[in-house]
Amino acid sequence: MSDKSPFGLEEWLTFLQSKKLPVSAGNFSRLKKQIKSPDETLDKLQNNISSEPFLAFTILSEANRVVHNKRSDIKTPNHAASMVGMNGLSKALSRLEPCEYSKKNPAHKEFLRQVQISYEAASIARRWAIEKRSNTYDDIFWVTFFRDAVRWMMWFYAEPQMSLMVNHLKEGKSLKQAEESSIGCRLDELSVKLFQIWQIPNMIIHSFLSEHIPNSKELQKLANLASDPDSMPGFTEDKRLTILANSQLLLAFCATKVAHGANNIGWGSKNLTLYYQVLACVLHCKQGRVVQATHYATVEAAQLYSYSDKLPIACQLLSPNLFATKNTQANAKKTAPKIEPTKIINQLYKNYTGDQKQLIKETLKAIKTVIPNAQHALVLAYKHQSKKISPILQFGYDINTLKQINWNTPSIVLSRLAKKQSVSNLPSNKLKTTIDKFPLSVQQILDERGHMIIGSCPENSGSTFIIWLDTRAKFTDVDFNKFKSIILTVSKALAKN
Repeated sequence: MSDKSPFGLEEWLTFLQSKKLPVSAGNFSRLKKQIKSPDETLDKLQNNISSEPFLAFTILSEANRVVHNKRSDIKTPNHAASMVGMNGLSKALSRLEPCEYSKKNPAHKEFLRQVQISYEAASIARRWAIEKRSNTYDDIFWVTFFRDAVRWMMWFYAEPQMSLMVNHLKEGKSLKQAEESSIGCRLDELSVKLFQIWQIPNMIIHSFLSEHIPNSKELQKLANLASDPDSMPGFTEDKRLTILANSQLLLAFCATKVAHGANNIGWGSKNLTLYYQVLACVLHCKQGRVVQATHYATVEAAQLYSYSDKLPIACQLLSPNLFATKNTQANAKKTAPKIEPTKIINQLYKNYTGDQKQLIKETLKAIKTVIPNAQHALVLAYKHQSKKISPILQFGYDINTLKQINWNTPSIVLSRLAKKQSVSNLPSNKLKTTIDKFPLSVQQILDERGHMIIGSCPENSGSTFIIWLDTRAKFTDVDFNKFKSIILTVSKALAKN
């Protein structure tokens, strides 16, 4: 930012158009290699594209800009990538700026937090669309997700102004007053103007316009139809309200409001009730079903989209002590049975009867219990005779993504682990320098900002099991020692055969 910050719609338009869109330096470098590789196809790149927000956004913009005579807008990143091809992907990269995100940089930290909130909003909208039995739930996911793209940019390039806006809101100012006093314009207005310039799908632009979205009075009228949480909502004879209630864009609009409200204020926010009532009217069901679908969606988002260190809003729902008093929490701590990791790990050896698959299942159960920091776990089996490697069990990963990966491309890391028993600790700084030593297609499920511990267990019949854990939280020395103990115990059990 210059000494004189932009202020007002025109100045922000000029400023933001001159900026490239930030992407993870590691993902950017990896994608450049994948595009140049003759073995890579668009199908293999899909997960990498979808997992990098501004990369997906740029490809969407590129596709809608260059593809002529299309019957309708291109709304999803994978569809966009298939339309522009490898050459189009290369052009899209020129609009991106590789960035090494730092937890110490408030702009980086808040940018990643906002992206995570957008994932939660998109997951909520998608779940509502499924409940409505809409066959366009993937379109709704991406429309909701990309609605916040300009908000991401503002937090990345104008963090002081956005922080000032949040402070104004906390002081009790209205959203309109807070935005206009901080940046000189409405954020939605800025989003619409930039989206039109970038040729973003009209469906996303329409989700901001009063022609397609209910105003505050219309929202209240829809909510009044479902004011009783124990009864089915009524019907409206107002033609415009009927059209709005059947619009897919209302799902995107309300999901964004719910996600930001739950993150900024909490699940106890009174404003959430309004949107639950509106959705009860849209889905024509009781409010309880809407609430249940919303909560389920946030749990899905926590499992599938770990993009920042922000604590998922689902954690508030999963906490048994969320609404407990201090005395209740104290009593719960006193009566909670103490887990003995050593005993759990030793049971792996004692209970082993020769069934390797059962042993691996019990090993993953033990890992979940004694190493709760592990967000993902994967077990690979390497057959020495065929020299083939394949995944056999996992938790936390998307199964379809694992199936698309070519596990048998050359890898220094996996080759070393397959040869002998080994255990390694790869915190974020080491993982960054090691990630290129994994198979290229495997790198799409690895996060250079994450942390990994990995080990191997040979067995007598000519196979080796490779186990890795990764997390966005840090593994402690205690976690690593427990993992080493698990590897040694499983290896000892396999030696019984």
